[in-house]
Amino acid sequence: MNKKQGNYDEHILTLIAKYQEGIATEDEIRQIDFWYDNPPSSEKYADGMSEFTKAKKRSRLLENIYDEISKRTAKQPQLNSKKFIRTVFAIAAIVLVALGAGFILLQTYLKHDSVQPLTSAALIKPASSKTLLTLSNGRQIVLNDAKAGVLANQGDAIITKNSNNNIVYNTGTSLSSKVEYNTMATLRGGEYHLVLADGTNVWLNAASSIRYPTSFPGKERIVEVSGEAYFEVAHDIAKPFKVVSKGQTIEVLGTHFNVNAYANEPDIKTTLLQGSVKVTAYGIKNILKPGQQAAASVVGTTVSEVDTKEVVAWKEGYFEFSDADIQTVMRELSRWYDVEVVFEGKIPSETFTGRVSKFLDLNQVLTLVKSPKIHIVTTGRRIMIKE
Repeated sequence: MNKKQGNYDEHILTLIAKYQEGIATEDEIRQIDFWYDNPPSSEKYADGMSEFTKAKKRSRLLENIYDEISKRTAKQPQLNSKKFIRTVFAIAAIVLVALGAGFILLQTYLKHDSVQPLTSAALIKPASSKTLLTLSNGRQIVLNDAKAGVLANQGDAIITKNSNNNIVYNTGTSLSSKVEYNTMATLRGGEYHLVLADGTNVWLNAASSIRYPTSFPGKERIVEVSGEAYFEVAHDIAKPFKVVSKGQTIEVLGTHFNVNAYANEPDIKTTLLQGSVKVTAYGIKNILKPGQQAAASVVGTTVSEVDTKEVVAWKEGYFEFSDADIQTVMRELSRWYDVEVVFEGKIPSETFTGRVSKFLDLNQVLTLVKSPKIHIVTTGRRIMIKE
């Protein structure tokens, strides 16, 4: 960006500050509107890259602005509201000038001017959020419909749904030593949080399940998982906690980790956020450190450093991808929106990097996958992808 353009952007941001203060004139407001509608150098971002790539550029831009604002305002004395607004916009102007036309991406995305809607996908929202609790006697409870309070008494455990709609297992007054097993399963588009009898917190992602005892009287704590779950394991050095999934066992004493063991994923991925875990997969053992991920399959296990925020973004309400192929992206969308995905002909080789809310309509998410190289056709709950 040349000096003249940089001055122009800074001028507009000054007008925005005046608008925020309520003192901008009608002419100044028209200048702001014109700048939003006619951003400079927009051809730099015309076609040629996916919306996910653009989204990442927007994200980096905003992170730089926020970081710079935090650094500079931290060094300044307490400001009144008007001075603070002027300071923030002045800092933003500096960052925008340094980063060129990055701000264009934010405005283009918010206005959706360049996005052609996918009509049949526009009405598809995240699938049913129902979660099903199956008791050891076969009784099933739809947790989303159940009222807060005691749901059942099993052996030495009381099952309660609290005011936050989470399930908690507490030791009851029964003298029974019988251990019963329950299964909690989320449907496509659903997530759920429960607290096991030992105090361990478990978050289930969509189309996932966990089988667990109502109490842990023995020398170890064992649960079985399919799909994806995030664990914050209660520390108990006398009772190791084990998570069993297809071909793999994770052993911990007390730690935070994520396990992705969907049947249609090529690997079982165990990611450690805090503490230490031992992963045994197909006879091979690995000790993970925080920030590491074990990807296990029948051909072996690899351990690598990963961005843990990306791995658990699902728990925070986001899809997040880093150089993910189209098949990986669509498997995740399929589970969340309960749609069928079909690839016609050659599978596109483009990769995707970005972060987007899981609570958008499917159409809004698919616009981020579209690019000049990928064509998407939706019919009902069926998505066809081809180059």
